[in-house]
Amino acid sequence: MLNQALNHLEEWLIATLIAAATGLIFIAVVHRYGAGESINLARWATAHGMPWLASLAMAVFTFMSELDLSWAQELCIYMFIWMAKFGAAYGVRTGIHVGVDLLVNRLPEHSRKHVILFALLCGALFTGMIAAFGASFVGEMFHTGQQSNDLEAPMWFVYLAIPLGSGLMCFRFLQVSWFYFWTGDLPHHDETHVEGVQADVSPALHPQPAGAATKAASRKVSPLGVILILTPILIFMLCLAEKTGFIVLPHWMRAATVFALLIALMLTGIPVSIALGLTVMTFLFTLTAVPIEAVSMKLFTGIEGFEIMAIPFFILAGNFLTHGGVARRMINFATSLIGHWHGGLGLAGIVACAMFALVCGSSVATVAAIGAIVLPEMVRHGYPMRFGAGIITVAGSLGILMLPSIPKIVYAVSTNTSIGALFVAGLLPGILLTTMLCIVTWWLARKRDYPRLTKATWAETVHAFRESVWGLMLVVIIIGGIYSGLFTATEAAAMAAVYSFFISVFVYKAIGMKDVPRVLLRAANTSAMLLYIVTNAVLFSFVLSNENLPATLADWIAAQNLGWVGFLLLVNVLLLLAGNFMEPNSIILIMAPILAPAAKKLGIDLVHFGIVMDVNMEVGLCHPPVGLNLYVASMIARMRITDLAGAVMPWLLTMLGFLVIVTYWPDLTLWLPRVLGMH
Repeated sequence: MLNQALNHLEEWLIATLIAAATGLIFIAVVHRYGAGESINLARWATAHGMPWLASLAMAVFTFMSELDLSWAQELCIYMFIWMAKFGAAYGVRTGIHVGVDLLVNRLPEHSRKHVILFALLCGALFTGMIAAFGASFVGEMFHTGQQSNDLEAPMWFVYLAIPLGSGLMCFRFLQVSWFYFWTGDLPHHDETHVEGVQADVSPALHPQPAGAATKAASRKVSPLGVILILTPILIFMLCLAEKTGFIVLPHWMRAATVFALLIALMLTGIPVSIALGLTVMTFLFTLTAVPIEAVSMKLFTGIEGFEIMAIPFFILAGNFLTHGGVARRMINFATSLIGHWHGGLGLAGIVACAMFALVCGSSVATVAAIGAIVLPEMVRHGYPMRFGAGIITVAGSLGILMLPSIPKIVYAVSTNTSIGALFVAGLLPGILLTTMLCIVTWWLARKRDYPRLTKATWAETVHAFRESVWGLMLVVIIIGGIYSGLFTATEAAAMAAVYSFFISVFVYKAIGMKDVPRVLLRAANTSAMLLYIVTNAVLFSFVLSNENLPATLADWIAAQNLGWVGFLLLVNVLLLLAGNFMEPNSIILIMAPILAPAAKKLGIDLVHFGIVMDVNMEVGLCHPPVGLNLYVASMIARMRITDLAGAVMPWLLTMLGFLVIVTYWPDLTLWLPRVLGMH
């Protein structure tokens, strides 16, 4: 009963905090403009002989003028941090934290169990240490009596989120470890699942990992399993030997040790966030004299930037849009425009993905929302499932290239680049990629004589547009608000979340009020997972900067005389290789702080560099072994991953050609931000 009560408290807390923070930012924006607009309305009403309206507007003006919301932003940041810390613990319970499990899944059952238990206990060790350091730090803050600037709240209470959240996370790791030891079951959060999408996860589609076939094989102790566990331990022992003076490591080897330990930990399947954190802790304790108090401070200040709050707000908006009826209306509009061309339904799917990408910001959500509707229709009209699934898998990647995009926000935070400029910079490349995918689809459909739909009348097209315009209005809110200076990127994200809630619940009525808490909880869970990676990536970047590694690497690359052409080629190869093993946000958080200084030194614009990284992430989403778009599409299409990997080839090769264009044509990304004065 106590555990169940704790579970409910955890869920209630993070769902309430993300809802409250969103609502408070919305109210603060309305308050900021409400006073001025109400006095304008009062003047207009007086001039047009409507004294009752003038009196009402003046009453609103008086109320708005007297209301002080200067503390709203600070409170939102603190609510956001508490949500992230407790949401990370909830993420352990639901299995949402991402890791590199490619090698682990190939182990025999017995060895796999040992490696997974090692990974879970490493998670408990790290979070337990952070809880202890956090408690010590909170004690020091309590004695200083320090207060926050606007709320004048005691800072010890604000920082209490670190030991409480980390302590709960440690408990969850131990709880999962105990349960897994006795049952062999792990909590599983399907990152590819979106409510309303029926997925077939039968063994026929997703066979068991190698080594699980027979009892004899499952009992074998795999040499690979032993290596996976011993490698990080041996690297840690090497660091201890340096600490005690038994050996002396040159500076370059100390830097190599950081990356070797990070890779070794990640290959055990440890969540990327924990691998980053353990690497930092090992380095701080053994290879540097940085005070450990700096760690506790960075765990808090790492995500207290107002810009980072755009991540959960856009995730929340995307969750409302995904099952809020927006996708179906966009598909209907796209079909009315081009459904009568060769491959019309496939073309409509691509255009619908592009329109949904304008307002969503997630590739996985785009594939699920559009694919669940388009693919059954394509099969019903006589298209092969391979053709439709290949189209949607790649077209869904537009979700992180067009306007709002979670990877763009992560990159902007990592490199201190303008979020608004990055949003706009992806628009023209997104249109170009949409066009290229459409040309390939049309050519293949024409060559194979796939069916065409009846041409829609103008009345049908206008009706479909009117139905979809509520969703498309989000583009105006996001870019119009940022470009005009009405909103910051974070405020635009909060407004988008509130607007998405409104149209999903009250306009399209696709979800009811009873479904809203579930949407909030899912958004908070996904947000907390990303933010925990951000937190520990900030620590990792702190260590790299303290060792001056980014600047050293930038100087070394400049000395190789690669030029910007050769450097970008090298970056593309590196990122494409990383995309085979890791998900996009983790790659950006680790790579961007290292590569961006070198790019800047070579005269490469960081906005252009961000879009190049973004397109590389798109490619990684569309091919095995960890391409999330593939997994979503395979579940909807009921196809094996291996079959789908072959089906996407025409469009994946098109995207690789597009990557070359984006890489070496900077004006494609930079022209629009410059014209709009955003860069």
